[in-house]
Amino acid sequence: MAARRFIDCLVILGLSLCSSVSLFAAPPELESLFPLSCQAGTTADIKLKGKNLNSMRLCQVAASGVSVKVIDDQSLQISVDKKTPAGIYHLRVLTDGGLSQPYPFQVTGWPVLTAKEESDQPDSALELSLPGGVDARFEHTGDIDWYAFDGTKDQRVTLRCHSKSLNSSAEPLLTLIAPDGEEIAFASDHWREPVVHVKLPRSGVYQIKVFNRDYSSDPSALYYLSVNSEPSLLAAFPALINSDQPARITIQGIKLPGVSQNASQILQQKEITVDPQSLTASHQPVTALPTSPLKNRFQLGVPELEGTVSLMTTDLPLVVDQEPENQSQKTAQLIKIPCDIAGQFLKPRDLDWYQFTAEKGQELCIRAFGEQLDQQMDLELSLLDSSGKLLKSLTDKAAAKGTATPVSAASLDPEGTWKAPKSDTYYLLVRDLYGSSLGGFDRQYRVRIENKQPDFQAYAHPADSDRYSGISLHQGGHTHVAIYVDRQHGFSEPVRIQAVDLPEGLSADEVIIPAHQSEARFAIFTNKNTPRNIVSLSLKAVATVQDREIVKQVQPQTDSRSNSFQQVATLAAGIAKPASFSMKIKPRQGKLALGEKVELDVQWKSTGSEISGNPVLKWHIDLVDAKGKQVSLIKPVTSLDLKFSENLLTAQLPPKMQPGQYSLWLSATLKVTPLQTDDKTQNKQKQVQIEAVSNIITLEIQPLSNKK
Repeated sequence: MAARRFIDCLVILGLSLCSSVSLFAAPPELESLFPLSCQAGTTADIKLKGKNLNSMRLCQVAASGVSVKVIDDQSLQISVDKKTPAGIYHLRVLTDGGLSQPYPFQVTGWPVLTAKEESDQPDSALELSLPGGVDARFEHTGDIDWYAFDGTKDQRVTLRCHSKSLNSSAEPLLTLIAPDGEEIAFASDHWREPVVHVKLPRSGVYQIKVFNRDYSSDPSALYYLSVNSEPSLLAAFPALINSDQPARITIQGIKLPGVSQNASQILQQKEITVDPQSLTASHQPVTALPTSPLKNRFQLGVPELEGTVSLMTTDLPLVVDQEPENQSQKTAQLIKIPCDIAGQFLKPRDLDWYQFTAEKGQELCIRAFGEQLDQQMDLELSLLDSSGKLLKSLTDKAAAKGTATPVSAASLDPEGTWKAPKSDTYYLLVRDLYGSSLGGFDRQYRVRIENKQPDFQAYAHPADSDRYSGISLHQGGHTHVAIYVDRQHGFSEPVRIQAVDLPEGLSADEVIIPAHQSEARFAIFTNKNTPRNIVSLSLKAVATVQDREIVKQVQPQTDSRSNSFQQVATLAAGIAKPASFSMKIKPRQGKLALGEKVELDVQWKSTGSEISGNPVLKWHIDLVDAKGKQVSLIKPVTSLDLKFSENLLTAQLPPKMQPGQYSLWLSATLKVTPLQTDDKTQNKQKQVQIEAVSNIITLEIQPLSNKK
């Protein structure tokens, strides 16, 4: 007998919705948006491309002073307050089906044009203001775009292309052509995003030629080109400072206030003092691997200067590279372990040497960051003894085998551990394998050296059905967030995951991740009356490390179809359509012994749909034996009787398993058909297969008592 339930009318974002609600819409996937930018103080009309964008309810840009109006399923109108700082922010859309992943959207401080296909010849170049920018795309294979601007003799100009930072597949290169037709500047392909600083040799009309590195094209081959002659902040060194005290740093830019103009120099430098307590948390998308400490990023802005630069804070003693004194082993810079090194390669073929002492058997954990600082850089670390003998070399981090996780990706940034063979003085050599032709103020790296000790990091990302979208919380149902615990250097303790200050209408129980387990789920229940909106979630991980309770923030991630994880600033979730089927489980026993029967009470509800047949259930629990080998439940009940809204389900625990705490949840696969409404204009509803998940409970399993 098929059970039937009916959906009530909903009020969403001021619109009364009844039968028009799509119960089985898939979550949205954003593939591109264009134009890419909006000038502060103006409004831009944006076109979206992607999957499942129908029934769009809301769009949000994670920036103050930005409002978004949804025009239709492919169109937005974005208005930016003139006080909104320039930068790249995250945009998300919410539909009946759920939340999209974040997509980069740029706010600029100067006018932005939109390129047209007609600008593909020198005589039809698009005229740019100075300063100014243009959003463009490579329309076809071999596409070349031309731009022009009026320049004056001795004017200092910066040309820059953003592509990778805007989630684009394009790899643009650019050439600057003087009024007489001579090519006077070309952006090196060694940079992740091309940039050119030039002093104009004469007055007249200059042209910019932009083309894709391999002359290819696809829907996401987009870029943003800027031309600027105003006072600007371009870089800072060291870009790493202590978190608890003001620091002196050197900034680099154009027309820096208080710095005399040098006729032979395009870029200028100036020392300033920075207070980490006054910095603004970075809104920029982070491209670093989740395992890195680069999440402590902040934005530095300087009055009277256009632009901001990223700074990082460290909790370790800071060491600043002393160029050019540490170019050889004889002049190696002295450091003490632990420390965090802020280094730079000022010239091509630069080598940085550091000297330290270590006791016999002392184990060090060493991690380097270059590529993760958005540098086109391939770092190599070498450990040597006093005689110059190579003891160990750390090179690229290889991709881990198996299913992709937040910490499995390959990287050009080396990391590893090393044990001192005896008490002695040792040397660390840092070099860039791309450095034979590259050098400069902004060619910066970071090396973090600590004593090896057990540690962990926890990460969260959308689970399964939402994996390539955002976290979608369905009214009246449970939604799972995937949790991954990176267990470092022998850490083997349980980890508790807890929600912190959930928004009204949401609730969640603590989840315990056993010592043998790295992957788990965290369930969030959404009240049926919770308003549609995009909300921020915060989770924390609690564990005991070397007899101390450690509390860490769970770091939010997104996952792409290429299985590449990216760290994001916010664990965002969207309140989506009502859950068409939901269930809640509750154990009848408080504690269980090996071999005992597990008894679960299951309550289920259906909203606005007709269910065909009984749902097929799957029990999810990672049981292991004393050797850590997986074992399974015995004869679990795998069907739900829909004649009754409450069911009793049972399963037998294996007699040979490791006692402890285990997380358990159920998933149900079922076929449903939306109930027909009185609206005769609607097509006949089709049957679809869906999967629903339950809440997550913790089973405490005890060893058998000794019996004679």
